[in-house]
Amino acid sequence: ELHKKAGQTLKQIEVSPSVHLIIHYSCESFYDIEDGRTPRITSIAIYSYDTGQTDSFSIHKVAEKKGVALTNIENEYDQLEKQMLEEYFEYLRNHNESKWIHWNMRDMNYGFKAIEHRFEVLGGTPHSISDEKKIDLARVLKHRYGSNYADDPRMEKLLAFNGSEPKDFLKGSEEAEAFKNK
Repeated sequence: ELHKKAGQTLKQIEVSPSVHLIIHYSCESFYDIEDGRTPRITSIAIYSYDTGQTDSFSIHKVAEKKGVALTNIENEYDQLEKQMLEEYFEYLRNHNESKWIHWNMRDMNYGFKAIEHRFEVLGGTPHSISDEKKIDLARVLKHRYGSNYADDPRMEKLLAFNGSEPKDFLKGSEEAEAFKNK
């Protein structure tokens, strides 16, 4: 049953690409936070499967628009993160009918709930996406092709297997390090 449903999901994405958006985000390292708070969301990218266009939201992009000097960004992180998340949640409200393809963004540690929580911590009111509109591609592929369809880390192995060399690809730990290094 899961195999069949996964096949239907993949077919649905192919048949109606204009409804599907692909989302990825980066955050601070889960392991380096010493004060017990949740990791700061540092950037979010949303790719239109249909048009190939990418919309991005990031702390550093907001800082640049506000004229915050690179040397002063750390002092403004909460305000910059909140504004970035305000822009992101406005985007969600404007794409309420979309379906969201993601990779393992399914819990409070790393996922839509983590982004919502960070916005609440900063005083915002998030716009939630219903679970029916979320497609975890990692799970879909596992259900369709079995748990051994690719070695870990699967995304990297799939990219290599398909001959893709994505521009500026960073592993999660490298994303966190890049943010730390501004």
